[in-house]
Amino acid sequence: MRLIPFGTNGFFESFGRATACFLIPYKKILVILDAGTGLFRLTEPVGKKLLSEIKEVHFYLSHYHLDHTFGFYAAFRLLEGKKVKVFSSQRRQVFRELVDLKYFPVDYTKEHKNFKWISLTEGKYKISDYKVMVMKQNHRKEISLAYRFYFPSGGLSYVTDGEPIRKVTDFVAGTPLLLHEHGAVGKIDGDKLIDGHATTVAAAIIAKEANVGRLLLIHHKPYASLHELEKQLEVARSIFPKTDLAQDLTEVEF
Repeated sequence: MRLIPFGTNGFFESFGRATACFLIPYKKILVILDAGTGLFRLTEPVGKKLLSEIKEVHFYLSHYHLDHTFGFYAAFRLLEGKKVKVFSSQRRQVFRELVDLKYFPVDYTKEHKNFKWISLTEGKYKISDYKVMVMKQNHRKEISLAYRFYFPSGGLSYVTDGEPIRKVTDFVAGTPLLLHEHGAVGKIDGDKLIDGHATTVAAAIIAKEANVGRLLLIHHKPYASLHELEKQLEVARSIFPKTDLAQDLTEVEF
């Protein structure tokens, strides 16, 4: 199986990196982890090809902050003719408030007629013929969801915008591929909670203690150049050698 990062940044776009969006083609389903500005790459050749091969789209949203949902600004047009399911912590249509606020002249409730909004809580679910396990996280006193996927031919975990606590290590233990956010490098003894986020050091420690197959660092700080991110990668690899940086449009096999 393959993972295609369409957006690897947090907060806002920079250095050619869009905001959070990761795609997993699975049979006639396109699984999409978060829907930041990276979702707009569906208009590019790689995105058009993926859409031509699938009938259904499954979104899994970690939370509703804009760097994880701004793709819904145009998702109704990008995904015309597809059956779309949006899984998140609440059954809430993204951007439905924009019409009332007069920010955009589109009735999202009407345009999302092919979208189904489904709320998830902690537990294990069977979706089509794959399984997903859900864990609640604390993100600035809000709920963020972490996901662990079990496909017949592979598996991965997606953890972003949450606190680096023991519960996370237990949740991802033994996963073949861990996508985990990282922020400031931090000190080896300073993997403390930083406002609902995890440091690069914390991500590497979680990967090591959970004995995952590989760690892919995501949710890059937008102020960081590739050179600066590579320095963070060195720190992570000193703790967990099987670590890589997620880069937009660089596919990862798992």
